[in-house]
Amino acid sequence: MLTKRLFFKTLSPSQEKILLSLARYKFLTTGQMLRLGIMSDRANLNKQILELRYWKNPLVGSATFGVHPKF
Repeated sequence: MLTKRLFFKTLSPSQEKILLSLARYKFLTTGQMLRLGIMSDRANLNKQILELRYWKNPLVGSATFGVHPKF
């Protein structure tokens, strides 16, 4: 009989902080997350967010805003 292997992803402490802050504020920019003290480096913060966005079932979404938003 074949056994089914369970593979799961674990969250890093910084990813947990990202999710907790988004649960509280719902929408945050990278700069706002830096000011909240989630991480101190923007490049590393962006890597953690991207990892959360590109899972099979993403935990974080994104919204893009142009220079001139349409009203």
